[in-house]
Amino acid sequence: MNIALPAAILAGTLIAVQSAIIGAFGERVHPFVASTWVHVGGLVFAVVGVLMIPRFSFEFAVVRQAPWGLLGGVAGVLLVTGIAIAVGGIGLASTLAVVTGVQLLVGFGIETYGLADRAVALDPLRIGGALLIVTGVYLVVSRGPVAT
Repeated sequence: MNIALPAAILAGTLIAVQSAIIGAFGERVHPFVASTWVHVGGLVFAVVGVLMIPRFSFEFAVVRQAPWGLLGGVAGVLLVTGIAIAVGGIGLASTLAVVTGVQLLVGFGIETYGLADRAVALDPLRIGGALLIVTGVYLVVSRGPVAT
């Protein structure tokens, strides 16, 4: 069984949960400090996991093979900091809507130009789906956060 779709569903769920945690944390401490601590927690979890599972060899040599991979961590810190700021300002649902819409549009650009290992052409059906998502983002964000 292909686990790609369940993995994507799990990732989407975790992004929502993580964003709620980060938003609340970012309202109590500076968003960059919150992002730093979130990543410290993730680093500890990941290192323990890598060390406990023998087939995951923890070698520094892999970084020499693709040093640009470390930029993913930099992007992650900036992403989490942005979410910590945005959730407090526009709410969780609006933040997730904007993040999802922007991810999709940037993803189309990366795929179209083949910047991530292979090129995937845009077709009318994918463009239509993107327009629906962007319209949905507008509808979610245009009302603003609803006070309770």
